[in-house]
Amino acid sequence: MSFKLYPYQKRYIEDKSRLKIFLAARQIGKTTSLCFEALKFATEKRCSILILSTTERQSMEVMDRISSLLDAFKRVVDIKLIRESRSEIMLPNRSKIIALPASPTSVRGYSGHVFLDEFAFHKDSKAIWTAMLPIISKGYSVRVVSTPAGKSGKFYELWQNGEKLGFSKHKVTIYDAIKDGLNIDLELFKKTMDPDSFAQEFECEFIDEAFSYFPLEMILNAVSSECDSWDGTQRGIFYMGIDIGRKRDITAIVIVEKLGDVFYVRYIDEMDKENFEAQRLKIEMLKNTYQPHRICIDATGLGMQLAEELQRKYGTVEPITFTAPVKESLVTYTRMLFEKNALKIMSHQSLIRDIHSIKKSVTISGNIRFDADRTESEGHGDYFWALALACHAGAHPNEIPQILTRKKRECFTIFKGY
Repeated sequence: MSFKLYPYQKRYIEDKSRLKIFLAARQIGKTTSLCFEALKFATEKRCSILILSTTERQSMEVMDRISSLLDAFKRVVDIKLIRESRSEIMLPNRSKIIALPASPTSVRGYSGHVFLDEFAFHKDSKAIWTAMLPIISKGYSVRVVSTPAGKSGKFYELWQNGEKLGFSKHKVTIYDAIKDGLNIDLELFKKTMDPDSFAQEFECEFIDEAFSYFPLEMILNAVSSECDSWDGTQRGIFYMGIDIGRKRDITAIVIVEKLGDVFYVRYIDEMDKENFEAQRLKIEMLKNTYQPHRICIDATGLGMQLAEELQRKYGTVEPITFTAPVKESLVTYTRMLFEKNALKIMSHQSLIRDIHSIKKSVTISGNIRFDADRTESEGHGDYFWALALACHAGAHPNEIPQILTRKKRECFTIFKGY
C-alpha cells in the first residue's frame, strides 16, 4: 500500500481499545487516521460505523477522504462497493460507513460503532454524548477525536476524566508529529496566529475562555448548515463588511444576507498582503456580483484612502474609523445578534476562531476595550471585524448605539465679542 501513515497515526490505529480519545494538533492527519480506522473495521468484520462531523459540508469531506483511502485499500484488498452515496458506503461484506452532521437525533436509535470527528466543535456535544450512552452500554466501539477548543464542552470533560471512564488516551502535539516525520512550516503558523490560538491548536493546550466575549458554545450554536449549503439564490438584502489590512494583517471580507431580522453569512474571503489597487478591484467585483445595499469598510490608518476612494465612487459605501467607542458598539451589537439567534454563520474555522478571539478588557484609565490579542506580525480578529461591519451595515438605526461627535456650537461664535 503506497499510502503513508506516520508513526503517531499507526500507534492510534493499532490501539484496539474499545473506547479511545485522541487529542491532536491541527494539520497532522487526525481525520485521516479516523477514516483509516473506520475502513479497517469495515473490511475486517461486518459492522456499521457512524462518523459524526461538525457540519454537512465536513461530513461530505469525510466521505471524500474515505473514497481516496479506498483507492489505497483496493491495491491490497479486492473491494467493490455495493452502494455508494454522499453520506454512505456499503462494502461487499455488508459493512456500512455512514457520515452525517452531528446532532443528538443522528445518534438516537443507531446501533453500531460511533466515531466523533472534531468533537470539541460539535453543537450540543453534551446532548450528543447522552444520546450515545445506550450505544456505549451495548459494547460498541467509540472514537473521540478533536483539537481542543477551550475548557468547556464534553470533549474537554472526557479528556480530563478519560482514565476513570475507561478511555485509552492519545495526545499528539505538532512537535510530536514533526518528530515522527511530519513536514510542516511551523514558523508560518506561529507568525499568523496569536499565542493562545497557537498553544491550543498546535500544542494541544486547553485555553481558558473566561476572557472571551463570545463563548465558544454561543458561536457554535450559530453555525448553520443552511449557510454552508446556500444555493446562491438571493431572498433578502445583501450587506458587506470589509476589514482592511496591508502589511501585517489580511483584508477580510464578509457578505451577509438579511432575511427578516436574521443575518446569514453568505460569503467569506481574504486578501493577504495585496496592494490597494488589487483590493479595490476585488471589492468592486464583489459589489457588482452581490449588489449589496450598503458596504461598511474599515477606514482606520492605511484603510482611509481606499475607503474614501470607494465612498466617492459609490454612495453606498460608509467608511468606519475604529475608535474605542465604535469598536464597543460593533462588538456589543454583534453579541446581541448571537444572543437573539439573529445571526447564522458558516462552519468557517478562521471565522469561528476570530470571533472567539475577541476579548473585553479594562484599561488603566478605566475605559472598556474590545480586541483580539496580537503581536508585531499577527492578525487581530480580521474576520470578526468584517462580520461586525457587515451586520452594522444592515442594522436598523434604532438597533445599535449611535456613536456621535459634536461640532462646536454655533452660538459660541455668534456671540463672540459681545
